[in-house]
Parts: sequence; C-alpha cells; structure tokens
Amino acid sequence: MTTKPSVRLSRDQLFQSLETTDQGLSTVEAGRRLKRYGANQIRFHRTRSPWVLFAREFTALFPLLLLAASVLAFFANSLSPGEGYNLIAAALFVVVVLNASVSFIQNYRVEKLMVSFLDYIPKEVVLLRDGEQVPLDANQVVPGDILFVQEGDKISADGVLITSENLLLDESILSGESEPVPRTALEETLAPECQVSSGATVFSGHGSILVTGTGRATRIGSISRMSQDVQEDLTPMQKELKDFVRKITWLALGIGGTFFLIGFAIGNTFWTNLIFAIGIIVANVPEGLLPTVTLALTQASARMGKHNAVVKQIMSVETLGSTTVICTDKTGTLTQNKLHVEKLFVDFTELDSADTAGLGRNPGRQPLLETMGLCNDVIVLNNHGGEERYKGDPTEVAIAEFVDPYIELEGLRSTFELLDEQAFDPDTKYMWNLYHTTGDTRYLTVKGAPEAVLTRCSQVHRGGEVRPLGDDERRQLSERANHYAAEGLRVLSLAYRVVEGDAVAEELVFVGHVALVDPPRPEVPAAVAACRSAGIRIIVISGDKGETVSYIARKLGIVTAPKVIDGERLAAMDMEELLEELKGGEVVFARIAPKQKLDIVNALKDMGEVVAVTGDGVNDAPALKRADIGVSMGLRGTDVAKEASDIILLDDNFATIVSAIETGRSVYDNIKKFITYILTSNVPEILPFIAYVLFPIPLPITVIQILSIDLITDILPAIGLGNEAPEADTMKRPPRPRTERMVNVKTFARSYGVIGPMEAVISFGVFFLVLFASGWTWGAELPLGTALHQQASGAFLVAIIFSQIGNVMACRTNRQSAIPYLLRFNRWITAGLFVEILFVLAITYVPALHQLFNSGPFPAWIWSLILLAPIVIFCTEELRKWLTRQVVRSAIHASA
Repeated sequence: MTTKPSVRLSRDQLFQSLETTDQGLSTVEAGRRLKRYGANQIRFHRTRSPWVLFAREFTALFPLLLLAASVLAFFANSLSPGEGYNLIAAALFVVVVLNASVSFIQNYRVEKLMVSFLDYIPKEVVLLRDGEQVPLDANQVVPGDILFVQEGDKISADGVLITSENLLLDESILSGESEPVPRTALEETLAPECQVSSGATVFSGHGSILVTGTGRATRIGSISRMSQDVQEDLTPMQKELKDFVRKITWLALGIGGTFFLIGFAIGNTFWTNLIFAIGIIVANVPEGLLPTVTLALTQASARMGKHNAVVKQIMSVETLGSTTVICTDKTGTLTQNKLHVEKLFVDFTELDSADTAGLGRNPGRQPLLETMGLCNDVIVLNNHGGEERYKGDPTEVAIAEFVDPYIELEGLRSTFELLDEQAFDPDTKYMWNLYHTTGDTRYLTVKGAPEAVLTRCSQVHRGGEVRPLGDDERRQLSERANHYAAEGLRVLSLAYRVVEGDAVAEELVFVGHVALVDPPRPEVPAAVAACRSAGIRIIVISGDKGETVSYIARKLGIVTAPKVIDGERLAAMDMEELLEELKGGEVVFARIAPKQKLDIVNALKDMGEVVAVTGDGVNDAPALKRADIGVSMGLRGTDVAKEASDIILLDDNFATIVSAIETGRSVYDNIKKFITYILTSNVPEILPFIAYVLFPIPLPITVIQILSIDLITDILPAIGLGNEAPEADTMKRPPRPRTERMVNVKTFARSYGVIGPMEAVISFGVFFLVLFASGWTWGAELPLGTALHQQASGAFLVAIIFSQIGNVMACRTNRQSAIPYLLRFNRWITAGLFVEILFVLAITYVPALHQLFNSGPFPAWIWSLILLAPIVIFCTEELRKWLTRQVVRSAIHASA
C-alpha cells in the first residue's frame, strides 16, 4: 500500500479507493488485509546470534595473519620437534581466541542494549471495527482502518485525518521541525494539512485517521529502507590496521624470504632454511598488538560508557577522534526541544527574559504578566515534586513557566472567573479568554500572531497608562515583530480589553511582544568552543526553518554570518555546486529532507573529510549510517536512528561528543605509542636469526624467548600505553590528515632505525661479554641447551626486557618530553614493570625454567650493564624527540 495518496482525492473517493466506509472495516476483512499487507511492525534492529557475533571476530585481517602464523609454527614443529614451535602455535591461537572473546563481550553487551529498545510502533491503539471502537495491538492495524488518537498518543500508521479537534502534532523525529504543527480534517479534497505520518506524536487535541499505509509502507518505513541501503565504509582504524597488517606481512615475508635464499647461498639445507624463515616471520609478527589494540579500545569504550556514551562498535572510538566535521541536527541535539521565552518587547523596550530587574522596573510589567497568564489554556499539575508542572501546548507551557515566578499562576487564575474562550484558530491566528471581574465588567485577554493582533489594536499601554496607538508606534511594533521573526524566533503579541457587557476582539490595548525559541543546551557553547580549538568544523543540518537554524547556530558560536541553504535551493544544485558551497565558508542547511542530508554527507566525504553525524530522528538515519561515525541520541532518539549509528549518547548531551573526541584522539595517539613500543623489540628479535645465518655464532635468542617478550613482558606495558591520559595539546591541534598513516615511515624509523638497533647493540653486547668471559672463541660451536649458551642467551633476553622498560617510559609521549611522566602513575605500566622483573628473576634463578626459556644465571657484573639499558634507551629517545621539536620550531619560524 502506498504511504500517501498521490492525487487530490475527495473524501468519498478516498474511502472508495481504500474499499472501506466511515464504519471502519469488519473483523473478517481486517484479517484478510493483515495477511495481504503484513503486520504493522517495523523492527529496526535484527537480533544477531551470539555465535555469529563471535565468529565475525575471526574474519578481520590481523587475526587471520596470527592464525596463519600459528599454522606455520605448527608446520615448523613437525619439521623440527622440540624447538618450541608447538608452544608458539598454541600461544598464537590462544591470543586470537582471547582477543575475539574480549571484543565479543563488548559487542554482545551492545547487542543486548539494542534488543532492549522497544520497537518504534506503539503497543496498543483504538480502532473502529464493525462500527465499534475496540482496543487492539498496534501491529493489527491495516490500510482502510479508522484509527483514533488523542493527546500523548504516538501515531502508529500513515493516514488521512477524517476528524480533528485542535489537533497539534510533533513531527520533529520525521522532519526536524522543532515547533508542533496543526493538522486539520479532510474536507473537500486531499491536502498536506490533513495527512499524518507514523511516528508523529499528538501534542494536543484528538481526531480519527483513515489509515493508508502500515509497517514498511509508511514514511518512517521508507526512510528505514533508505538507511539499510546505505553503504558503510571501513572505519579509519580498520583501514589503519589493514594497512599496518599489509606492511608488517610484506616486511616479514620479505625478510624471511631473503634469508631463506641467503641460507641456500651459504650451504644450509632446505628444511633448515625453512625453519629459520618461519622463525623470522613469526618474530616479525607483533603477536601482542591484537589484544592490546582490542583492550585499549574496549577500555576507552568503558570510559565513554561512564559518561553515557554507548559504543556499538569499538573501532568507532578512534574514528570519533579523527573527525574533521560534525554534521549536527538542531532540535533536541543542540537545543532542548522545549520552547522558552527568549525576549520581551514591552513599553517599547526590549528585555532579555533573564533580566528580572529590568522587567520589575518596566511600567508595562503588570498588564503583560496578567495577559500572559490569563490568555493561556495550560493545565497546572498538582505533582509539584514531579519534573513537569504544566501540561498543554508547548508555547503555552513556555509562557506559563515564565510567568509563574513573577505572578503565581494558580493564584492569578483564582482571582478571575473564566466566562468564555476561543482556542487558537489557524485562520484568524489568535486566541482569547474572557473573564468576569466585578459587576458587568469583562476582561478580555488576547494572544496571537503580531499581524493578527496589531490590526485589532487601537490603543497601547505605554508609560503606565493607556493611550491611542499612533501610526509610527504601530509601524515600530510591526518592524520589531518582523525583526524577531527574521532572527528565527517565534513571536506572539499580547493585548487586552476591559469592557462592560458583550466583548469582541476589537479596539484592543496592545501590551507587548513575546519572542520564544527552542533554547540551546547550556553545555553546548563550551563544547562548540572546544571543537573550534580542536580544528573541527560544525555544520548544522536541520528540517527547521532557515531563520531559526541560523539564529541557534550564531548564538552557539558555530557561525558568525552563515549562508542559509534550504532544501529547495539544495535540490536545484548539482554536486559541484554543493562542494563549492561547502568549501566556500560558513553555511547552515534548513528544511532538509533525509536524502539531501545524505547528499551533504557524501559531498563532505568526497572532500576527504572524516564526517561525524549526530541525530535523533528517523530522518537522520540514512546520514547516520553513511557517516564515518554516526552518533544518535538515546533519550529522544528513535530506534531507527540508534540502529543506524555507531555511538549512542544516553543523555542526549552534545558536550559528551567533545569528551568522546578527546578520548578517540588519545586512543589514536596511544595506539601509535604502543605500536612503536611493540615494533621496537622486533629488531633485537630478528637480528639474532640474521646474524646466526650469516656468521659462525650461537643463536642468541630462541623462538620461545621471542614469544615470552611478545606475550608476557610486553603485553601489560603496551596496555598501559593504550590507557595513557591525553597529552596536554590533544584538543589544541587540528585533526590528523586523512592521508596520515598510523604506521608510517616515521614509525618504522623510530622503532627500526633508532631504538630497536640500540636495544640490539646492548643485547648483543651482553651476549658476547658472557660468552667471551667464559672462554668462548669466535666460530666455536656452542649447541643449544648447554650451560654457557643458556647463560648468554638468558642475558640477551634480559637485556631486551630491561631495554623495553626504558622504551615504555619514553613512549608515554609522542612529541613532548616524557620526563614529567616518569612519576605519573599508570597501573598497567606499573604492573607490567613488576611482571617483567619477576619474570627476569624467575627465568634466571629458577632451575625448573632454564630448559624451557633457554636461560640461566650469568655473572653478577653483567647486571650492572643490563641495569644501564633502560637509562640509555630512555635518554636516546628523549634526545630524538628534542631534536624533532627543534626541527619543527625552526620550520615554523622559517615559514613565519
């Protein structure tokens, strides 16, 4: 069934086209249609099997690389049993499984959260069946049904109003329009004003709807289908890890293959060369990287969770940190989605709503507040302890909330007797309430659109007295109202009249203008300022009118003098014109359709931006899914928005995004730190194999020792680096360029060109000192497992581990000096240091471990050299960072 009738049908034609009557469907016919059209249900989140979720954790490139390394190690063990390759293979497999388990637990928690969100269709509705009103489950609604709605109901299907009593709808989740919209019943021919959509909420009034579309044939269903058709890209982190795995794989294969061929050249057998090639490949693969990355992202997700941000996909944490543009909705995201009195114009004086002293001195104070309080149909609730004190139209509630602190509303109403009233009429554009005062005196209070009220005013309350309204004054009042409207404020004018006998809304006394707005969230300005300092651009994309969007964006400091592009103008643009507007300067988008929001996101991505999109409505879902990072609102957000997003803000707080960005940036920096840290030990792990092939020396390190570094001593310090606090300049520098690689030439130069070789020199130094001190001569054969080889090899391993202590302390910063961080407590690094020291002492002095780790006690004087290793490594890296900073400063001065 189509969502909306496409032609201007008459009432009778509409009923005829749906094959129904004003008595509704029969139960039998409704059953037939239910089979034909299906249940009125939209399940935006499809429950996924835990087994499927777990299996997906093994499909990424890095776990596949580790599994391949595990297979190679098993193969090497079959060729050369007793070398420990079987332990390596088992350990690699366990690492992959443990990592998958940690990631699965995080994702399964999110899965349960998503399942806990209710389906968007309401549970129970009232339908006209067999001529009688009956309550039924909402999924039973079919096209042709007559559906009854009242204040507070969420509309469960698309349709046409056939009766309407002052019906006011909130359609913000569909259109982004912040103000409720009136809807009227079908009279002669079908018009937009009488059509309603599933998902809208009844603010006030009641009515009946002839259902034209249900389930996925509704407007909300079509948007959900659009979001499901949107192609998602890999996150920047996924791209980075893919790039890193590719580089490290080719590096490992290249080095392994090269020395496989070199082995042939020097006369080694095929199987000997193959075993060493496998050893070099395994040594190059940073086995600890996968669990370290996963734990760093998971813990960052947990920290964000404490700040009410649910991360659905842990890779999204870093993506938010690399964001360059935030496309945000206005209603409910930047603003409170609740009208508020912003300005007053009384006695020809403009007052800010917070200026209580100014209002107290104003001569027009009393008639203004009385008119605001009396010309108001809001219901005062008695639950003073509850969050809501008033119930009614949002505009009425906002005015009541403003008046109450000055004149207690219930007290004011108790002094007057309500005689008659006229609700707001869309045709006349005003409302009035008539009260009895004394005798035959009547007090008429009027509120409405400025043009409607001003034309009915002949007098004005000015200077504390009532006097005739002059033409200049009338023009001034009209210009002021137009000015507020141009600013994006909703303007209402107030007037009154004291008469005897019958009263009509003519010859009124003008009192003042009231300008209302959906106010910004109080925490947003600071968040916007933080985004500015971090070099992040914010673009407001809203379904609201242009003046309102521009006003809010300017008030929040997002823009100063923006160009407003509305949906109609955007529809006339091609992609090149849109790109020019986005590159040209400050723009805000208003009256934007879901497809257009998607076009804007695509244009920004074509510009090379990393795009975050925030939103809460169904209209936001396609853009949320297409963005690099989609951020939905948890309190007010629809299920379809939550399903399409990567992160859910449970408190709907825009400021949470900024703290999440800082977390994401620090995660990226920290991952770079521990990649540098992990890669560094590859050099002293690889060079021994190369040296063993090229020179007549004993093998300095075994594959089991390599594994002990990668999976025992390096893991906790690496996790500690992944949990370092953000550096001082994290939110004071621009986002990293999209072309910047996490693992680049500088990373390899730092690990493989500076610190790694230094660790290798220290380790080879103590290795040969132990050998030569015990009488070994160059070229003499020294089999594995002999006491001297265990001492020298153990000293080599201990030297690497102690060098890594200096390395982890140096890696706590990427650019700044790490000296101030030496005394900064990091529980993971501290725990890692204890594990390293205990491990070193255990393999050196516990005989039961000597055979497994090919280690043993070496001369005590060697310890003096080993204990210097952390200091040498730390000072070397500090010198490198200092020289780098000097080069950067020189470049900045030269460019200036």
